[in-house]
Amino acid sequence: MFLIFLPLLFLPAFADELLDTIKIIHQSTPSTLVDFVPSAVNLKKNELRKRRESTLGDTLKNEAGVQSTSFGPNASRPIIRGLDGDRIRVLQNGLGVLDASSQSADHAVPVDTLVIDSVEVVRGPTSMLYGSSAVGGVVNIVTNRIHSTFEEGSLQEVQVQGDSSQDTLSTGAKIDYGANKWMFHFDGGYRNANDLNVPKADKKERVSDPGEIMNVEKIPNTGSVQKSAALGVSKIFDNGFLGMSYNFYDNFYGSVAEPSVDIKMKQNRLELNGEYLVKGDLLKTIQLKTAQSDYSHKEFESGLVGTTFSNEGNETRLEFLTEASNIKGVSGLQTQIFNFKAAGDEAFLPPSRNQILSAFTLQELASGSSFYSFGTRIESANIDKQTSGEKEKNFTGLNGSLGLRHQFSETHTGLATFSYTERLPNFQELYADGFHVAAGTFEQGDENLKKEKAFSLDMQLKYKSDSVETSFSIYGQKFKDYISLFFTDTPSSEPGVNVSEFQQVDAIFYGAEFEGKKRLGYSPYHLVTRADIVRAKDQDSGKDLPRISPPRFALGLEMAKDRWVWDVEAQHSFEQTKTADNETNTDGFTLLNAGMTYDLVKNNGKWSFFGRFRNIFNQVARLHTSTVKDIAPLAGRNVVAGVQYSF
Repeated sequence: MFLIFLPLLFLPAFADELLDTIKIIHQSTPSTLVDFVPSAVNLKKNELRKRRESTLGDTLKNEAGVQSTSFGPNASRPIIRGLDGDRIRVLQNGLGVLDASSQSADHAVPVDTLVIDSVEVVRGPTSMLYGSSAVGGVVNIVTNRIHSTFEEGSLQEVQVQGDSSQDTLSTGAKIDYGANKWMFHFDGGYRNANDLNVPKADKKERVSDPGEIMNVEKIPNTGSVQKSAALGVSKIFDNGFLGMSYNFYDNFYGSVAEPSVDIKMKQNRLELNGEYLVKGDLLKTIQLKTAQSDYSHKEFESGLVGTTFSNEGNETRLEFLTEASNIKGVSGLQTQIFNFKAAGDEAFLPPSRNQILSAFTLQELASGSSFYSFGTRIESANIDKQTSGEKEKNFTGLNGSLGLRHQFSETHTGLATFSYTERLPNFQELYADGFHVAAGTFEQGDENLKKEKAFSLDMQLKYKSDSVETSFSIYGQKFKDYISLFFTDTPSSEPGVNVSEFQQVDAIFYGAEFEGKKRLGYSPYHLVTRADIVRAKDQDSGKDLPRISPPRFALGLEMAKDRWVWDVEAQHSFEQTKTADNETNTDGFTLLNAGMTYDLVKNNGKWSFFGRFRNIFNQVARLHTSTVKDIAPLAGRNVVAGVQYSF
């Protein structure tokens, strides 16, 4: 009940301090997202291992303010504060992943969660730094493929784990070697998974009768085979570094929406990162990052290629870090150029060439115990529809932000941020027209869509002492001409499938998040809790927007002593009754999870043994944010266990 009244107590909130200190999350990693916007969530080491799932969205879905699109066990993308798709930027080492995951829920993010080093999440608008598609937040996948510092010698890591939810076997390996100011890196992973195990009598029939319950324990066509490999080399200089990496990713998986459809996804990605330490009176550092990607995604129907998606593109950032007297910040230029194509009888997107050019700055002024931030970004987009009767769209977007961080005492900090963002329509929202077989949807775009405008106000209170850490946030975003995909009752040309239309409405999103950790006396035990709530309404009709997560609450106990780490956690998701037209309610559920890790150092190596019991009571759990919730619930009772050896 308390959660209902939270919006009455405070105004909305930002994820964390802007421009607190210029820090590097991983000592051997180039400057990352949190160099300038400290992340609200940073999963690494044991915490990443504890949360790790086969997909990025499911790995993050239990963090406060973050949910998952959960298109079965093989494809999911993060949802932040009710916003998903092209409003959440997914980055790899600070540059866009350059895939097709924002175009449809069945498109997986091309990342092997077993070999990444950490995942950073910023909740709330970060459009000033990363573009209009970051109006909802940013997720940055951090790898150690390009080193920024030199470390003599070598470090190897091998990990093997099994997962009973899909009878999965996963293996991963990393090697880092340094000599003569050169750093070399290799990583690779392999994952083989079978169909997902779910609680009995819980899968609904796909086609004949949506209300019929089938007595099954597995969801058909949810197996996968995933492979990845990467190489990196860096040269470390006295005044900077220059490095390059190559990453190959291959994933073959079934579509949960269609039993006869399989997806073959590949990506080849090349990254170049460099940094030069100027150490001038004003200009301190120049950074250059660029990534080139060749992405393809084939959808097989009964063994034959039906539709092929491809995305060939480049993203480049040139950043200038400055500091003078009591002001510091980052300014720069960014380009995104990519060609997107969909070919086949059921290609619902026309080919298009997309070019985006941006200039940005974000600065912070220190004044006593207060820190004032201000930023702006201008973004120009050209979308060229490359078909007969070729059409071209041009948009210009402006973004601005003002922020305040005040240190009330050594333990209390307050933050407030106001921002204005303009999000530009993407090619899918403008030009989609047809049936997408793997997702089971018929999408209809609108070439007359206007740019989306939003005002955001965020506030946060933080407390940190030797035994207690808490963070409480309230936020709100008011959109004009918000673009969303609405289900309709209009039949499409595909039998049994209604049209889903991209429409614009005025909308408002608001909510609250709480995270806390308290040490129990002088014991090694910590009480951990988190909660979130988000509401989203169509202000034109007064109705709720679709696929919005219900309130959630989690309570856990952690213990770390000597070589052991134990934890137990209960997660409760309330029933969602605030639904849009043509959308059904989703029942509430409670999941109980427990895990342990034991570290053993022996013969110059470190062994880490870990295990995790998930959904111990075998509860039926469906995510309201999933478009396939009725046919693809979360996994039933399962165990994850493995071993990691570092030497």
